[in-house]
Amino acid sequence: MTRLEIGATHSLTVDPRPLFVPSGLEVAPGERYRFVASGKWKDWRRVVDANGWKLWSLQHWNRVSGASFFSLCGCVGNDDRNAFAIGAELEWPVPDLVAGLPGRELNLFANDWPGMYWNNHALPPPDGPLRVAITRIA
Repeated sequence: MTRLEIGATHSLTVDPRPLFVPSGLEVAPGERYRFVASGKWKDWRRVVDANGWKLWSLQHWNRVSGASFFSLCGCVGNDDRNAFAIGAELEWPVPDLVAGLPGRELNLFANDWPGMYWNNHALPPPDGPLRVAITRIA
């Protein structure tokens, strides 16, 4: 696992099918990161970018409750209890609770219902795949 220096960027492709896509980055409380996503992915037949799509009446069932379907999300370790919505762009301060976690790898995922990842698809160029640049800013 890698710890980014301030100002360094790490880029990766995020496949929407796994529950957790390891970033290869270890994070620690007090650090700050900027996420910038580009490209698209597909939820069943709906092609969207990292901001996903909204269906307010059903979003409370998503892994990150209330966040858009198929929005890009992250968590530290394999624990949805500390999951957060990213979307197409976000600045994120690593929370203090990360200090007590057994693993501090940043994982990414498409926000969906836990049992519905079977119908998620990565897109080929030119629309896909969904890529994320993660820059440590502090």
